[in-house]
Amino acid sequence: MTDYQIIDAHVHTYQTREIGLQAKQSSTITDYAGTPDEILSIVEKANISQAVMVNLLPLAEMREAAIKKLPGGISAADKEAALKEIDARMMGRLERRNTWTCELSVEHPNLIPFINVDPLQDEKTMTDEIINRVNNNNVKGIKFHPNSQQCFPNDHRLWPAYQTSEKIGLPIIFHAGIFATKIQYAQPKHFEEVLANFPDLVLVMAHLGQGFLDETRYLAKTYPNLCFDCSAIVSATDSARGITDKELADLIKEIGIERVMFGSDFPFYDPADAVERLLKLDFNEVEKQMLLAGNAIRIYKLS
Repeated sequence: MTDYQIIDAHVHTYQTREIGLQAKQSSTITDYAGTPDEILSIVEKANISQAVMVNLLPLAEMREAAIKKLPGGISAADKEAALKEIDARMMGRLERRNTWTCELSVEHPNLIPFINVDPLQDEKTMTDEIINRVNNNNVKGIKFHPNSQQCFPNDHRLWPAYQTSEKIGLPIIFHAGIFATKIQYAQPKHFEEVLANFPDLVLVMAHLGQGFLDETRYLAKTYPNLCFDCSAIVSATDSARGITDKELADLIKEIGIERVMFGSDFPFYDPADAVERLLKLDFNEVEKQMLLAGNAIRIYKLS
C-alpha cells in the first residue's frame, strides 16, 4: 500500500466471529469481527508489519450478568458462597483470555500481545499475572478499559499494576475519551492522579482522549510520561463525531508528534482506511514514519 513501515498499535482480536460481533455491539462501520483470519488478511492488505493486540475482557459487566441470574430469596451465606464462585469463574475467564492472546502471538509473531488485568483481582494475583506473562509470554504491555471495567483510572485497586509496570518498564494503554456510558470513567481528567504518582510509568491514552481534547492538551503539557495513540479518531476524521484533518494534525503537533502512535481500533474500523487518512494529513515524510511505526517501536519496545 505504501513504502512506509506501518505498525498498527491498537487492534482487538476475538476467538470467533460471534464473540467479536457481540463485542462490537451496534458498531456497523465495518463487517469485520476481529477473528485471527481477518486481522492477518487485513494487515497484509494494508502492508502492516505488526499489529498490537490490546485485548480485554469486560469482567464487571460479565459479573453483573452472573449475579442477576442468582435465585431470589437465597440466604446470606449461600449468596456469599455464590459470589465467591462467580468471582473465581471471572478470574478463570480472564486468565484464559490472556492465554489465548499470548498463544495467538506465538503462532503469529507479527501480532503483539498485551494482557488485561482487572480491579476484581487481588494484589498478588494481579502482580503475578503481569510478571508471569512478561517473563513467559513476551507480553509488551497492559490494556485497561475504564468504561468496560467500570472503574476510574485512579482507582487505588489498580495501584499494584501501576507499581509493577513502572518498576519493570511495562507500558499501560487505556481507552480514553467518549464512550457509550453515562459515567465518564475514561475522561482524561481522571488520569492525572496516576500520572502524578507514577512519573516513570509509560501511560498511553488511546483515541487521543477524543471528546475531551482540552483535557488531553493540558495533560500532555503537564506530564511528559504520557503518550497517545490516534486509533478511532483518525478513522473518524470525516464523521460527525470526528474532527477535521487540520484539527487532527494540529492537535498531534501540539501534543508532540513523537508521543503519538498510529492505531486503527480494528475491527471497529478498517486499518487500511486509517492508514490512508493519516497519510493525507499535513505531516512531512519523517513525521509520517514516526507516527506510522517509529514511535510504537520506541514506546512499546518492539523490534
